[in-house]
Amino acid sequence: MKKFLLALGCCLLLLANRASLRAQPEKALGSTTVLDYASAPADNPLKGFMPFYDAYGSRNTPIANDFPHSMEWFYTPLRNLMNGPDSFTFEKGLEPQLQSIAGRGHQAALRVYLDYPGSPSGIPQFLLDGGLKVRPYTFFGNSLQSSDSVSPDYDDPRLMEVLESFIAAFGSRYDGDPRIGFITIGLIGFWGEWHTWPMDGFTQSTGLYQALPDPNEENWMPSQENQERVLVAFDNAFNKTRLLMRYPMLPARGRSAVPGRRVEYGSMSMNIGYHDDSFAYNTLFGEDWYFMGKMEWAGGLDRWKVEPIGGELRPEIQISVWNDPPTRNDTEDFSAAVDYTHVTWLIAHDLFTLKSITADTPIYQAALAGARRMGYEFYVSTVTLPDITSAAALEVSLRIQNTGVAPFYYDWKTELAVLDSAGKLVARYDPDWHLTELLPAETGETPYTEWHYGNDAPQLAAGDYTLVLHVINPMTGGMPLRFANTTQDADLAGWLTLGTFAVQ
Repeated sequence: MKKFLLALGCCLLLLANRASLRAQPEKALGSTTVLDYASAPADNPLKGFMPFYDAYGSRNTPIANDFPHSMEWFYTPLRNLMNGPDSFTFEKGLEPQLQSIAGRGHQAALRVYLDYPGSPSGIPQFLLDGGLKVRPYTFFGNSLQSSDSVSPDYDDPRLMEVLESFIAAFGSRYDGDPRIGFITIGLIGFWGEWHTWPMDGFTQSTGLYQALPDPNEENWMPSQENQERVLVAFDNAFNKTRLLMRYPMLPARGRSAVPGRRVEYGSMSMNIGYHDDSFAYNTLFGEDWYFMGKMEWAGGLDRWKVEPIGGELRPEIQISVWNDPPTRNDTEDFSAAVDYTHVTWLIAHDLFTLKSITADTPIYQAALAGARRMGYEFYVSTVTLPDITSAAALEVSLRIQNTGVAPFYYDWKTELAVLDSAGKLVARYDPDWHLTELLPAETGETPYTEWHYGNDAPQLAAGDYTLVLHVINPMTGGMPLRFANTTQDADLAGWLTLGTFAVQ
């Protein structure tokens, strides 16, 4: 009798469990698809080479070829943006450039300067009229004519107050403006590059002697205290738009880093990246004053993981660097410089203004490969996407990897969408995936990241569907971010096709 009751109980429990299983929505098994790799375009947003903005309107050196790009560079003098200590002229001094660049679907990178050798002074007139001390000079193509640039006394309290006022207004107006990709922290030094060499308080280096601090040498740089005021002002004013500066600054306790003595510079604790304006010429570890030498000893070798690296391909080598075999013995290997710096973007104006550089030339093709090599590149390798019933949840899994050398530094939103059998977009979903989290894999690391998305109520009628993915460029009319997959744009322009599924 006990055996009978036990068996009866087991049968009843089994039937109850089966009834419970039948009451749950059916969960389909996933079907995994491997997606093929194809190089992402060289003109993906916020990376690659760029020309000067004014080439588009230049009679002498206009844009002359179709080399791909998504950004344009420009300098602007502070005098164009201020006409009083608290009076700003952004509408006339900055908006025309930004609107022109955005009108071509590009985003801007820019720098504001006070002193640009060989050009008219960038110092606002009200400061000059107020007695700001300036220093004429005759190097870097400058002259002593009244129209030429002069170096201001950066330690004048009036100038420091004006700079802080400007930076605060600049950030209030433009922080997070999607038309701006990057701002380099200018204002200080020749070209806004944060150096006043040869007027930097050092003996000048020769073949026998290394440059050393010398109290008898003039130093036109601002004091470390005033350097910090400018950097802190920028760091406080910009929390969304990415900033870069020329060199690590603010050595701890005034002790500069040198080979064998590592010093964590104060600028490394700020939300600021760096730009190498002599790229592939003074970049690698050949001298302690080269870009990577400075980054190494100032604690910046991993800075690229959180802040961008940019710069300018040295003007003298913007064409010759692509020659194979090399035609100059003073040019560094471009690929090695990219790999060590993890650079995202570079100015390379000559690539865009020479008619002889066409798509069928070796220089064009080599430069195109160089542009693709910089910055990020996202490849979706596999997608798991099941067929479902109308009562089932939509479950998506994919593997994505950054096959570039740097992160994507803005948290642009990703979006999934569903196309019906006629190619019409019928549903959109927010998967809450973050591109900024995807760093290039280091040796020994899993190369990909698993992304998952589930929707309990996808609201899809019975039929056949295609799932697509894209990244939203927040600038109206901006270029789409495209993935390194053969199915990019396959079913809808600007979208990556992930796979097909059916709803029964």
